[in-house]
Amino acid sequence: MHQPEQMAAAVEQVFTRIHTEQMAGMPILNDRLKVQTLGFQVYRGRCIGVLITPWLMNLMIFPGADEDWSGLKLGSKQQRRFPSNSYKCMVNQVDGIGYYQSHSLHSPMHEFQSQEHALAAAESFMQLLMTEVERPDLDPHDEELLGRILRGEETPDLGEFATVEPLQPEHTGRPVTAGASEARTKLSRRDLLHGTFIQDGPSVEKI
Repeated sequence: MHQPEQMAAAVEQVFTRIHTEQMAGMPILNDRLKVQTLGFQVYRGRCIGVLITPWLMNLMIFPGADEDWSGLKLGSKQQRRFPSNSYKCMVNQVDGIGYYQSHSLHSPMHEFQSQEHALAAAESFMQLLMTEVERPDLDPHDEELLGRILRGEETPDLGEFATVEPLQPEHTGRPVTAGASEARTKLSRRDLLHGTFIQDGPSVEKI
């Protein structure tokens, strides 16, 4: 397992290349943002942290030194337990960083007014993630609902295309635009680069 600082640097390098070489000019991008990592650390033998890009914000989890995730089906969901709760994480693989699992926090990223705004949301999530809380009397497999509960938000039925809203509109000073809402309804994580775009499979492992 790489040290958190090394892994964070590798992730930034890989996704910066993806941004410049494969995502340039795409309307999903928020040009006020750049690729950046935050909060990379070791938890239960695995390196974890948040990735911010102009098109998504993900919690990323990398295998421990004694783990091999190459046998897991790309696009399948795994339950990962953290102090705050359990989260569904999708199996991905990208050249340069290998296999990892990701939990979508937000996509697209149009409502963020600045890089500092996105960093504050990512830091808030990491603090909540690592805070021990009483488990709600709800299905822990519903990742979107759990994310909204952690943020004290409403729980509308947003379906598969829902993402965790790091900050409510009243806190951003900017309402969610019709364009952003339309993008949310048309784009799933599988539509985003390395999100992935393979049909979800059954959960293989629970911890």
